[in-house]
Amino acid sequence: MNRRKGFTFVELLVVMLLLGALSSMAVPRFREYKTRALIAAMQSDLANLKISEEEYFADHLKYATDTSLLEFRKTVNVSIALTSQDVNGGYTAIATHANVPGRQCQTAIGPEAAPREAGAVVCFVTSGGASVTPTP
Repeated sequence: MNRRKGFTFVELLVVMLLLGALSSMAVPRFREYKTRALIAAMQSDLANLKISEEEYFADHLKYATDTSLLEFRKTVNVSIALTSQDVNGGYTAIATHANVPGRQCQTAIGPEAAPREAGAVVCFVTSGGASVTPTP
């Protein structure tokens, strides 16, 4: 009797189905990790911005409302919008990432930070441009 070495079609099909099932569970997890890393980049950029703003305030006795006046580098695809009701009293900074739609991180200094702690970086899930719920 002549025995062939190798796998049957059914055995190969079962292995392929198992690999497909495992990869279908793993891909969403990797996507979640990537989103969390991009949110961490926004938080890091806002923390660096706070340091640069304080340096600018020490030199000019007012906060900057333009990131080009500050000496810090932001991450690629991160946009930071600075606003201030009173440049002598504080500012609000909002960071968004081009690859994370629907999420933004925010920090504020001075009276604009109320009711949160001044300088705290908080991230939100946004819906139609409005902040909805904070994310950890």
